[in-house]
Amino acid sequence: MSNEATSTDSLAVAERVRELMSRHGIGKRQQTSELCRILDLSFSQGHRKLRGNSPWTLSQIKKVAEVFGEPAAQLFGAQSLDPGMVGATAQEAVFAIGGIELACTAWIGAPIEAGSRPEFIAWSKLDQWRVVRYDGALYQNAYEVHKIEIYPRRAETDKPLIAVVDDDQASADNLRDYLERSGFAAVAIYGLAAFADTLQTQVFDGVVIDWLFGAQTSADAIRAVRASENPDAPIFVLTGELLTGKASESEISDIVRNYDVACYEKPARMAILVADLSKRLSRA
Repeated sequence: MSNEATSTDSLAVAERVRELMSRHGIGKRQQTSELCRILDLSFSQGHRKLRGNSPWTLSQIKKVAEVFGEPAAQLFGAQSLDPGMVGATAQEAVFAIGGIELACTAWIGAPIEAGSRPEFIAWSKLDQWRVVRYDGALYQNAYEVHKIEIYPRRAETDKPLIAVVDDDQASADNLRDYLERSGFAAVAIYGLAAFADTLQTQVFDGVVIDWLFGAQTSADAIRAVRASENPDAPIFVLTGELLTGKASESEISDIVRNYDVACYEKPARMAILVADLSKRLSRA
């Protein structure tokens, strides 16, 4: 029996899902949005999953296959890679070992035969598959287990990911912490250059960004978000320099009008900002 790394399997499943969508006429730039619609994910979560950076559950794989009318087995690909997997089916199960129970996906094969000594076995109880190490005891309706996948426990659920961009580290950290207490996942990014670098590899469900960074404004960064893989992400501009004249009201109004940006004066009323962010994300 093999215990293959989840990362490898996630990459393989993600590649097959992308191929499936392409066969059904879903363009590359629309695939993340379509996956989010099917699985009810945030854009950033769908982006990670479609690139193999997030584990796939059996129910998610089955749902994608069902939507496109194709067999879920082809998204696993395990049977074609390992002749010993022929006839095995993937099932969501509980893996019990050493007094610990872990959620897993188990590839379950034929009923065990008298005299056989498989390493692990599975049986169904109250519509729940249970997997244990075989100890030689007699189990009714026990099946051989060919493969077990255990998903790491990590906080990668359905929280939207928000970028907080400011060259004032304390301000960025305070807003990040408030967003996290309000139910979001958030990351503080200190400066425009760091944000530009991050956008090359990461997408966000929303962006809260200061307007002035020394002599520069965040106008180009806002345009970059609108040209990114998630161009519809809500963007909030913060500024405390309108009354001082350092920030140009006409420049900000142009950005607000042309790029669908919300503007809040500093110090931002965080509860109102979060309420507005939540409302805009719910419309996505």
